[in-house]
Amino acid sequence: MLEVRDLHSGYGEAHVVRGVSLDVGTAEIVAVLGRNGMGKTTLIRSIMGLTPPQIRSGSITWRGESLVGLRPHDIAARKIAIVPQGRRLFASLTVTEHLTMLKSARAKTGWTVERVFGIFPRLAERRHHRGGQLSGGERGMLAVGRALMVDPQLILMDEPSEGLAPVMVQHLEEIVLGLKREGLSILLVEQNLYSALAVADRVYVLETGQVVHQGDAATLTRQPELLFQHLGVQ
Repeated sequence: MLEVRDLHSGYGEAHVVRGVSLDVGTAEIVAVLGRNGMGKTTLIRSIMGLTPPQIRSGSITWRGESLVGLRPHDIAARKIAIVPQGRRLFASLTVTEHLTMLKSARAKTGWTVERVFGIFPRLAERRHHRGGQLSGGERGMLAVGRALMVDPQLILMDEPSEGLAPVMVQHLEEIVLGLKREGLSILLVEQNLYSALAVADRVYVLETGQVVHQGDAATLTRQPELLFQHLGVQ
């Protein structure tokens, strides 16, 4: 579905992503791991068409169609959604208003407000609260729910567990696995290594903007020397 080939991108003179190639298949969860500053968010922003960064060379294709040069809303129209780092919610909008920005509350097909509330009951309780009034966990739920309202086939998730309590991280893992069972593909950038490995089918490890390891998640879990070498954990 998603194919990235020899992608180079960066900010001004900074060359951040250096020749990254990766794939995400149908109903597959692919994790991108790496220490801070290794190019993970730059990679996600490049795929979604967000600027900065600027793509310098390489290709990004979705179902055989190039995404390079398309604007973010044109990419979203191709059923690709993003859960950005930091959630990027509007402090003055209510939960319901966030969920109905791109789709009417009266919609009956695909993802609806009530369907999102079904997997995130806490959001249903807080439907009239504004973004600035929500807890970190509630903001995380809302960011995922907002992405689902695009009726995506692929979701790009950038640090979705950031700032969440352990019980909320576990709930997020269950949601991600549930979305996979429904046929969605997910490209997951995550600092929480063990959470990512708990849900991912395959992983790519980035170091200084380059892929230094790729393989299935189960194998990486059994190779502590790789975890220490590239991620600094044991």
